[in-house]
Amino acid sequence: MKLTESQIESLYQFTRQHYVEYYDVQVELVDHLANDIEQIWEQQPGLSFNDARDKSFKKFGVFGFMNVVESKEAQMAKKYFKLVLKFAKEWLSLPKIILTLLLLFGFYQLQKFTFGYEIYIGVFLLVIVAQFFMLFNNSRKLKQNQKQTQKKWLFEHVLSIQGYGNTAVIFIYFFSNF
Repeated sequence: MKLTESQIESLYQFTRQHYVEYYDVQVELVDHLANDIEQIWEQQPGLSFNDARDKSFKKFGVFGFMNVVESKEAQMAKKYFKLVLKFAKEWLSLPKIILTLLLLFGFYQLQKFTFGYEIYIGVFLLVIVAQFFMLFNNSRKLKQNQKQTQKKWLFEHVLSIQGYGNTAVIFIYFFSNF
């Protein structure tokens, strides 16, 4: 026996009621629940949809979907780290390495001037302002996208958390020097 569209939609609502807010995790859980409900109906055809759903949900244990959400978050964090490593490897290509070394050499040569410290402060403040602007702009776009689609993606959440972390590191560095 197959599930209807309304039953599948009620499974999405069921996962949201059990504190699974990310759509990509909801899709996996709904797929698992739907397959399990269909297997339960093969064994017990007279069982109602809600009873089969509850029976399937009990298989997740006392904490319900929390273990699945935590493992999915760990998986997304690994995926993000691999993505960052990929960009780091791209950055280590020959023209960008030469540019980086030239910038380092330029900043080193800047120390010979009496106003070098002021230029460092100016560049650092410019980086902080740019970081805040990018963080604000990206979080606004993310919220706007979530309002339009009514879906919250775990990977986008992981990316935004990393942006907040980068800003925090810049602040720590800024205040430790002053």
